[in-house]
Amino acid sequence: MKITLLILLLFTGGLSIAQTGGETCATATVIPSIPYQTTGNTSTAIDDYFASCPDVGNSGGAKDLVYEYTNGPTAVYVDISVCQAVTDYDSQLYVYENSCTGSPVGCQEDGCQSPAYTASYNSIIVGQLLAPNTTYYIVIDGYNAGSEGNYQLDVYESIGLTPPAESNLPLVVINTLGQDIVDEPKVNVDFKVMDFSPFLNHPTDPGNHYDGTAGIEIRGSYSASLPQKPYGVETRDTNGLNNNVPILGMPTENDWILLPNYNDKTFLRNIIAYDLFAKMGHYAPRTQLCEVIVNDVYNGVYVFTEKIKRDNDRVDIAITDSIDNAGDSLTGGYIFKVDYWNSANSWISNYQNPNYPGSDVRFVYDYPGELEITTQQEGYLQNRVDQFEDALWGSNFEDPVNGYRKYIDVLSFIDYFIVNEFARNVDGFKKSRRFHKNSDSIDSLIYAGPVWDFDWAYKDTDSGMLNGSGWRHDFSGGSDVKPPGWYIRLIQDSIFANELACRYYNLRRTILDTVQIFNLIDSLGAYVDLAQERHYARWPILGVNVGTPEIGPQPTTYAGELTKLKGWISDRLTWLDANMPGNCPNVGMPEIDHQPYVMVYPNPSSDQLNVYADEEITEIKIYSLSGALIQQLAGNSASLVSMDVSQLSGIYLVEVELNSGQLIQSKIITK
Repeated sequence: MKITLLILLLFTGGLSIAQTGGETCATATVIPSIPYQTTGNTSTAIDDYFASCPDVGNSGGAKDLVYEYTNGPTAVYVDISVCQAVTDYDSQLYVYENSCTGSPVGCQEDGCQSPAYTASYNSIIVGQLLAPNTTYYIVIDGYNAGSEGNYQLDVYESIGLTPPAESNLPLVVINTLGQDIVDEPKVNVDFKVMDFSPFLNHPTDPGNHYDGTAGIEIRGSYSASLPQKPYGVETRDTNGLNNNVPILGMPTENDWILLPNYNDKTFLRNIIAYDLFAKMGHYAPRTQLCEVIVNDVYNGVYVFTEKIKRDNDRVDIAITDSIDNAGDSLTGGYIFKVDYWNSANSWISNYQNPNYPGSDVRFVYDYPGELEITTQQEGYLQNRVDQFEDALWGSNFEDPVNGYRKYIDVLSFIDYFIVNEFARNVDGFKKSRRFHKNSDSIDSLIYAGPVWDFDWAYKDTDSGMLNGSGWRHDFSGGSDVKPPGWYIRLIQDSIFANELACRYYNLRRTILDTVQIFNLIDSLGAYVDLAQERHYARWPILGVNVGTPEIGPQPTTYAGELTKLKGWISDRLTWLDANMPGNCPNVGMPEIDHQPYVMVYPNPSSDQLNVYADEEITEIKIYSLSGALIQQLAGNSASLVSMDVSQLSGIYLVEVELNSGQLIQSKIITK
């Protein structure tokens, strides 16, 4: 749930600006010409209108004001923004055409962050088409009944819309044939993909990789709320059926994704992660940077990539059809995930994440999907995951024969951990998280991956985790999708932790070597350097905190973004070198001062607090923030100790003393 925070602006003296917009469409304030800028305040307005945007819904009830503009004889694209420094509340924008009834022709929530607001909950509509001789009503609204305050409205003609005359990147040209691209269903469009490298590509060139029909829709969750939209693409034949084709050097298929880069100003976050996972020996979606043109409007730099699905050249597992309800064919293949769910497409785990006591963990059917999977297949998959979790959370989980290793491919779980912790990718642990299993006759184990969704990664977004520090596999923050917490338990197995350390430190000598990663970044940065200028003319967000709210200064150049990314990666690898759990001698890495791995969970806690360390624990003490000793417990040289904190309420400091004499401190919240 979003929390509205009003911040008084220094240059307004903490005072509200007077209401300037009209109360209703009938009394709307007229915009005489564009560009247009004004300030106002919604606090004294009335809630007259409500629209919940397709990208980010809201609960309604906010006070709103209205502006009116009548376009001249020529069609024009405009940007409408309340992102400027005056805006100090959770805002929403929508646009009606000719009357304030029916559905808006433009609607946006959470596309930008005003410097006066603490999160990216302000709004911007980019590239809104205004038809000739047509009247439009711009409604300034809010997220919920408490969303009100000062705003600055800017309306200006869009820039950077003209397609490039030529590009060294592949071009994707889409003609929607007069249709709007929406979030389901896919609409049929003309779809053209060209790449004549080493020669330049032109929008008028024939599509040498694909030139035909495709179904297209807006996809994604948070990314769909941002102005540059993500698209799901299905290549189709003239009858609307799947058209399996190779595109941009990727194996033959029909399902593709165009990933936008509004939330990733380097364009590289997903590419780096997928590249690493593939080099580790696992399938990861193949990628290609490209530029996208929709209805003769330039849409910027995208990553053309494969949709994760069962396929001989993607997740290569056995086909499971509706007739596969017994015997070996019932055992796979399957893909399941931790992601957004509903009661029909998921099932509830028998175990809870120790960091989320009292909250259900759900697994989502991905292949076969909700509409295809049979009752027998649901039962088999649930039972198989149950068996793994019973072993994992059981008392003999470390047993190499009858413990959790009987059910999972340990290397894939280790590599998945390394890629996502290298990027400190919270989405890789709490959602966007996939697993797959083949038929027993081929391979009976559950595999982690493929990896996906790194646009929130490689960034400092939490003031408690700066300069690349901290873990994400034990995430305990607010989450609408509760992760299973499997790594919390896996790392308590000293053999797993040691294998993890060995794998990590060996990879640091090869594909995780800082120089190798920087070479990839520099190479791709040079490749996209000309296109990035067009991209940031289309989306002028360099130096602006948009998308994932980042801590610290925002670079004002693309080169600065790459430098910032490399600096973060260098800091992250240094931190991981010193903090990776487990021990691995003789892996050829320089000796480093390994910091003990200590985990305190669940956090927050209401009754029992668990403390795990990869060394023996001597004693645990709990202090108030003022320094008073509240509670202490001898560790008795165990590596996992539980404490009763049911009598505590508030924030405390936990001090863990290890047999080595080191003291590790952590804050906890009790309730």
